[in-house]
Amino acid sequence: MRNKWFLYVLAAVMAVAVACGGDPKTPVSPSATTDLGADAAADGSTLKISAPTLSAPANGSTADNTTPNLVLQNATSKFVPQTIPSYRFVVVDSANATVYDSGVVAAGASLTAHQVPADKLKQETAYKWRARGENGSAVGPWANYFTFTTPKSLSGSPGFQTATTLWDPLTDGKSIGTATGMEFTKDVGARTIGNESTIRYDLLQTISAGEYSFYVYNLNPLSAGDKTKLMSMSEGLGDITTNDYRFTVEKRGVAYTVPGQVRIRVIAGDSDEALGRIFDSAPIVPPLVKGVWYFVRLTWGASRVQWLVYNADGTTGAIGSKVAEVNMGYGTYTYKPVPHTAWVGAPVGRGGSQDASVANMTVKWLWIGAAGTTRPGFAGASTLPVFDFEGPGF
Repeated sequence: MRNKWFLYVLAAVMAVAVACGGDPKTPVSPSATTDLGADAAADGSTLKISAPTLSAPANGSTADNTTPNLVLQNATSKFVPQTIPSYRFVVVDSANATVYDSGVVAAGASLTAHQVPADKLKQETAYKWRARGENGSAVGPWANYFTFTTPKSLSGSPGFQTATTLWDPLTDGKSIGTATGMEFTKDVGARTIGNESTIRYDLLQTISAGEYSFYVYNLNPLSAGDKTKLMSMSEGLGDITTNDYRFTVEKRGVAYTVPGQVRIRVIAGDSDEALGRIFDSAPIVPPLVKGVWYFVRLTWGASRVQWLVYNADGTTGAIGSKVAEVNMGYGTYTYKPVPHTAWVGAPVGRGGSQDASVANMTVKWLWIGAAGTTRPGFAGASTLPVFDFEGPGF
């Protein structure tokens, strides 16, 4: 009897032990697999996602300007279903003081970008930036810092050329193009001595949509010449007057009936007027003043062209009021010269030197770039409009 009683007690104890211990292989409740975690990780994050992958400005790089686009590859979620967070971008200086906090920025499909506003960053200064995902009060881990440096002032940025961009400061006593009959003054710019003065730029590939812009001084309405050219583009080195891909901004000189007029001519593929591929803007008479700096900007693409003139500060590069604008379509054609050549002024063609370059103008801080590229940063604030290359015609 005593042995039977012992067996009953032992069986009861084992049953209680199994009931209390449970099966160690029983899964955790699926409710735990959520992106929004209440408990903070060691890095302080409470959102169950990875840190985003920083992309641009690249680590250790020099930014194109003082308003760079901060670009990241979106974070990934540690659980399913995934939470798509918003992002916060932060830029700090060398003392780790925050100079810009983006606040919450909506996520892109796979990449998220945010542009630093003007007047937040200084030129020739080292910065660090990072980002993290956020969802309400939950925050993900920070990405490791990337360092970058803002570029020098316009007058100090060295010239360069890539497949889709060209930058020529013209204030360092030389040009990266081929200069003919030009006078260079350090820290001032390049002056066209006469109508035959030019700078030629051989672009590395055709730019069918882009921008050509520079600062110009002494754009005198009564300068010498007839149909003189402020800026031009062509197919190779053929006669600019009969070029199949002529693109000129003319400033009529003192020999013209109404000097000071500005006109644009675009020839998109053939100089034969019978084919209807020659397009001329209406004459514009902007209030040009002899002793003033202007910023001139030519943009083309989607079979249309825009030319803008702004008052400008020749020392800082700051843009002032707009003084002239030309908008013009050029049919359904694409501007695609091969090879693509750009000019300050224009070479002497069939019309002679009177129809070549604007005389005695000073040019600096010249930029040519394909659509989507960014002109080097202005030393002062800029509120230039965005040219919509893909939009409808005028």
